[in-house]
Amino acid sequence: MVMSTRWFMICIKRYFSVSIILIICFTSALSIILYKWAEMDTKPDCLKQNMESVTTTHGNVALSKTLDIKMQLYTDRGILSQKSANKSELRLKWLHQKVEKISQKVRRSQTVKQIEQEEVSTTHPNYNVHIFYYAWYGNVAVDGHWRHWNHKYLPNWKKEDKIYPTGTHEPPGDVSSNFYPMLGCYSSKDPVVIDTHMKQLSDAKVGVVVVSWYPPGTSDPQGDSPDLILPLLLDSAQRHDIRVALHIEPYRDRNPINLSQYIRYIIGHYGGHPAFYRMQRRGRSLPVFYVYDSYLTPAGAWKELLSAKGNLSVRGTQLDGIFLGLLVDMQHRYDIKKSHFDGFYTYFATNGFTYGSSWKNWRSLSKFARQNYLLFVPSVGPGYIDTQIRPWNMVNTRHRRHGKYYEVGWRSALSAQAKLISITSFNEWHEGTQIEPAVQKATASFTYFDYEPEGPNFYLNLTKWWVKEFSKKQEGE
Repeated sequence: MVMSTRWFMICIKRYFSVSIILIICFTSALSIILYKWAEMDTKPDCLKQNMESVTTTHGNVALSKTLDIKMQLYTDRGILSQKSANKSELRLKWLHQKVEKISQKVRRSQTVKQIEQEEVSTTHPNYNVHIFYYAWYGNVAVDGHWRHWNHKYLPNWKKEDKIYPTGTHEPPGDVSSNFYPMLGCYSSKDPVVIDTHMKQLSDAKVGVVVVSWYPPGTSDPQGDSPDLILPLLLDSAQRHDIRVALHIEPYRDRNPINLSQYIRYIIGHYGGHPAFYRMQRRGRSLPVFYVYDSYLTPAGAWKELLSAKGNLSVRGTQLDGIFLGLLVDMQHRYDIKKSHFDGFYTYFATNGFTYGSSWKNWRSLSKFARQNYLLFVPSVGPGYIDTQIRPWNMVNTRHRRHGKYYEVGWRSALSAQAKLISITSFNEWHEGTQIEPAVQKATASFTYFDYEPEGPNFYLNLTKWWVKEFSKKQEGE
């Protein structure tokens, strides 16, 4: 009897505990289900209110559709269903923040569009913003043959077994770029094209075009002598209140001795033109020269030309100028200082490709420049892709992400307190760094990238926006 009673009590305690646990679980589950239904009823109203607010303010149909889709997804998935009211409130707050971010993107997009629709401003371009410009394109109609649009595929400098395309491109349908220009396969000698380019840059408030330069009678392997184009370019630039500087390319046997002779030639032929760019430095108005791949010449040799005590010194003479060397590696900082360059630029639009082109290093480079009385000119770019001439170089592709990549570069340059900013590039189509308008195009074998849905002029407008931000920052300093 005692055993039976004891057994009975044990069973009651055991099953009573289980029953209590089951009742608690059932009640909790029922509460969650009911709360979920309540949230599903209130959630569409919340989303609709935000959606109506955004579309009423900005009139953006695309955003409205996007929010409709997202609202349905959130409703279907029950994302806002939580086990407690606190978590649900946090999720609702998070959703409000997401809607606000979308709203901000729309406002930003419309700001860029409004810039495009603005009347021509009477303000001058910002001469502290420089852009690399390539005048090496040719077509059959103007030049009698193709130049650069038919660029060949370059051999792989990496040791790989994979087979890549070879040969040359066949314009106008097949061009050596991942994008297709709105002006088509133009000639850089065409006065109408040049004038269009200068107007586009002037409207974007870019003050200086930096043109690739080779000595008289020479050029890059596929281009023409710059002397054939520079007079046209200078005249057009003057009409649009733009200035022209030269980008000294690594021509054959380049050295300080023959460069000093060519500087004399440049000053003699173009130095008196009103559009020939000059900057105030050392109490004088001096021309600016970008020297590409300057590290190929030893610092000691450059010192002979750029030091006041050098045997070939141009300092204090009519050949004096502001010479900017290319900084690629970290140690180039000291080479540039030892060479007596006036400053340095980074050129490459591929973040992380070199020490100089890495955004994270710009603050320290700017600090080094200030400490050594040098000019620091970071180069920002909208992206990078060159697989139509280097199909094996996909590792260095930097996708544009609808302008986000470009904007991070600009923010990094402004954060580094740069006094001059260069843009790579206006029209280096081979490497996909251009801000020149591009359009949609496809052939049977290839589909070109474009700037959609923002439109062909998106990067010109975005450039104008950031130049204005840069100008505001300069005015406030």
